[in-house]
Amino acid sequence: MPSRVQHKRIRKTPAARRAEIVGAAATVALSEGLECVTLRRIGEELGVRPGLISHYFPSTDDLVAEAFGSAAGAELDSLLPVQRAQGTPTLHLGWFFARATGASYDNISRLWINARHLSRYRPVLRDRVAEQEAAWRASDSPT
Repeated sequence: MPSRVQHKRIRKTPAARRAEIVGAAATVALSEGLECVTLRRIGEELGVRPGLISHYFPSTDDLVAEAFGSAAGAELDSLLPVQRAQGTPTLHLGWFFARATGASYDNISRLWINARHLSRYRPVLRDRVAEQEAAWRASDSPT
């Protein structure tokens, strides 16, 4: 007779749970695309029911936009950190190009293309793409 294993539930703060959901959604978005970010899929990734995900994100579009914003914001932070080390413009450019290559950069490039395409149909995502583009433009200005 099989026994049921009881998993001890861990209650997280709302901020920690939301961050966990967004992190999992961003990971799925980067590796598989924004179309794969669903309430059910993220619930499976985290081992929770989709209802918990919908408590924090009532619609999939909200979750998709947040996942994109998180991944794109992390990209901006890694390529152009606010606290830049002192150095010449040539050193900063070399530092930028050293981080703007490889598999992780390919993933974020695909994500941007995916987000631009889907934003034609999803207003919430369209707004988030516009916010991220504005953040890139703002980081372009001299500090």
